[in-house]
Amino acid sequence: MRTILFNSPLRSRKYIKNVKKLLDSNKSLHGPGKNIFNIKKNLKSKFGFDHVHLTTSCTASMEICALLLNLKKNDEVLIPSYGYNTSASSFVRTGCKIKYCDIEKTKLMPSFEQIKKKINKKTKVIVVFHMQGLAVDYLDQLQKYCKTQKIYLIEDAAQALGSYHKKKPLGSYGDFACFSFHETKNFHSGMGGLLVINNKKFKRKSDLVFDKGTDRTLVVSNPNYFKKYYSWVEIGSCFRMPELNASYLSFQINDIEKLIKYRSLLYKRYIKNFSNWLKDEFNICNKPTYKYNYHQLTIILKKREREKFLKFLKKNKIIAFIGLEALHLSKMGKKFLPKNTKLKNTDDIIKKIVRLPIHNNLKLKEVDIICDKIKEYFKVY
Repeated sequence: MRTILFNSPLRSRKYIKNVKKLLDSNKSLHGPGKNIFNIKKNLKSKFGFDHVHLTTSCTASMEICALLLNLKKNDEVLIPSYGYNTSASSFVRTGCKIKYCDIEKTKLMPSFEQIKKKINKKTKVIVVFHMQGLAVDYLDQLQKYCKTQKIYLIEDAAQALGSYHKKKPLGSYGDFACFSFHETKNFHSGMGGLLVINNKKFKRKSDLVFDKGTDRTLVVSNPNYFKKYYSWVEIGSCFRMPELNASYLSFQINDIEKLIKYRSLLYKRYIKNFSNWLKDEFNICNKPTYKYNYHQLTIILKKREREKFLKFLKKNKIIAFIGLEALHLSKMGKKFLPKNTKLKNTDDIIKKIVRLPIHNNLKLKEVDIICDKIKEYFKVY
């Protein structure tokens, strides 16, 4: 039996063929070119994302947000401790303060009440993490709350392209939304990201920050712009996704529905298999309520036996993954942890989380093998 990998990057001959087509054309590998324009067009058509930047990573997208907001030394950014580190480091680099929020035990995301308890006059930004590509169940309420409190809302939607909350796609609710096209995601360009600008007042400034802090885009694309030569006008960086990366991603955006459909079959096979015998061994985290991209299947063990569980799976050629380390427990994260901060749920649950393999190269019969081995483990132990 071959080893069943936790992740295997999406591959297709037509994606590779499109890359070769660009290489053979002698057109710019830097871009922007046809592939970047096609991706933007499709994102607008499928999800209504009007003003977007294709970036080098989700981290780059978050860093652009931090630069756009001009946060001061005592301003606070509220983030869940169970999230990716660059949701914190992007803001720490600007000199502002970060504040951690606890999570619910069964959903791995903060409750609305947990968020509201952490807010004060210094809170300027809330970062909500769409864990597993699923939204918190109060996302529309949070959007309204942030507007009344004059707090910026950022969706860390790294895993969430193609998922919805109610009838709106994730990425539509925040002032900004950041997505990932890393090779571990449903759709990828090797490395890459996407920034969606929903707050109109930041559209023009985002163009400047995105393009190395210059007004190049305005000079090149706007014939009515008053300057003939572009120059340095904002603090920015080289955030642009190359056309070469976009050439691998472009057809995947066309295929989103088809790719999600196959992942849904894998996810539902897991659920069906587990429903026949699952009792008290573990919980399945965050079952979808609305349209979902089936990015992850995460289980929460009832006991702190994760290392033994993972070792058993590995012995049987199945590679599962532990997920993220809580930020407040990390070496760097502790430096920004206010005294007497208690994140009880996060501390309790962090050693019990396991992510199971799910990707487009996985076969249904391999899902059956994984489920059989998990069943065997709980019979033995």
